[in-house]
Amino acid sequence: METSKVCSCGEKHTGHICLLRSVGKTEEIKHITDNPKVSCFTCGAAANSPDNVCSPVVIE
Repeated sequence: METSKVCSCGEKHTGHICLLRSVGKTEEIKHITDNPKVSCFTCGAAANSPDNVCSPVVIE
């Protein structure tokens, strides 16, 4: 599956959870969500790194 689609934030972010989810990359998602430090303000997805969401918010 192609992972160069436009992300929900309007950019080409191949590592964002929303984009990975839309192309069925569940194994990749498991690796970037096993120790979440941020969540996405837009969709609520939790991720290890702010690089993996469109609008990162630190999880407290």
